[in-house]
Amino acid sequence: MTLTGPKRARRVTQSDVAAMAGVSTAVVSAVISPKPGKTIRVGEEAEKRVRAAMEALGYAPNIVAQSLARGRRNIIGVFTYEAMFPSDRENFFYPFLLGIERGAMKLGQDLLLFTSSSLDTGPRSIFPSGTNRMGVADGAVLLGEEPDKSELKRLHDTGFPFVTIGRREAEGAEIDWVAADYASAVSDVVERCAALGHKKMLFLGGTEVREQHADREEGFRRSAAERLTLTVERLEPAAIDTEKVSAWLGAGVTVFLTETFSHAVALERQIAATGGSVPETASIVALAAPMLDPAGVERWTRISIPREEMGERAVRNLIARIGDPEHDVMRTTLPCGYVPGATLQAI
Repeated sequence: MTLTGPKRARRVTQSDVAAMAGVSTAVVSAVISPKPGKTIRVGEEAEKRVRAAMEALGYAPNIVAQSLARGRRNIIGVFTYEAMFPSDRENFFYPFLLGIERGAMKLGQDLLLFTSSSLDTGPRSIFPSGTNRMGVADGAVLLGEEPDKSELKRLHDTGFPFVTIGRREAEGAEIDWVAADYASAVSDVVERCAALGHKKMLFLGGTEVREQHADREEGFRRSAAERLTLTVERLEPAAIDTEKVSAWLGAGVTVFLTETFSHAVALERQIAATGGSVPETASIVALAAPMLDPAGVERWTRISIPREEMGERAVRNLIARIGDPEHDVMRTTLPCGYVPGATLQAI
């Protein structure tokens, strides 16, 4: 399902820089790419104004475009907020990358990986030196667990085409994204548990609530009905202990829906520490795939995330955005799957 909304800003051009700096586009071009023997000479003050305008507008000189009179490069960037290259088949991000590659091949695009970062040990940045280095590409797919919302807003305002994998919200920006439909998937899990006789369920999630976490909780709460008792607890996996588990079990909870796989593993460990077992003492459904598949992952009842499809669709939407900068905002959700396992049983 793809939703549309307000149109996005167009990409910043040399004409925009020239207008802000009060110079001609020829002067801007001379500052960006000075050529020996050219008659255009730029004064120091004019150059300062041009560079200040470039920074204020977020303009990035397009290195490839400088060698082309006009036209697209057929190059799309991939920017990751966390280190994930080189990757292997057990890496959580690997299927996303497979999908991105497949989408690029189908559409005749080359891929360019960006790993820009700050000079210190801080998080990766789209603007490591004040400008968007992804300007060498026609647009980019962004993925990672912890994007900088201020950078997304800044990138949006420059008009640079990009699509995020995962729902991302930034105040004042209409962002194109491709996401998994976690809300519907979790609502389906609740109904499945209810059909097995579970009436008291507990949603166990982390203390930091990002968009994908909020979507899971929404799906859980959406299923609220008089016949069910649904409770939400938020704490980190390390904070799950036998005291809390005993209290939950004593309150009649028969099935736990865990926001992350780490919560599921920690919960099972503490249930065992109380002398119980899964699913005999209580059932567990993991509402996420493991970052790295642990031994015995197939025994877990869980939802599956369409990661390859998300990667491929992100490329398709990006190409649509590049081809039509005035296109309405594109937001696509793809259905998750349900994977039955041995950690959920009827009561």
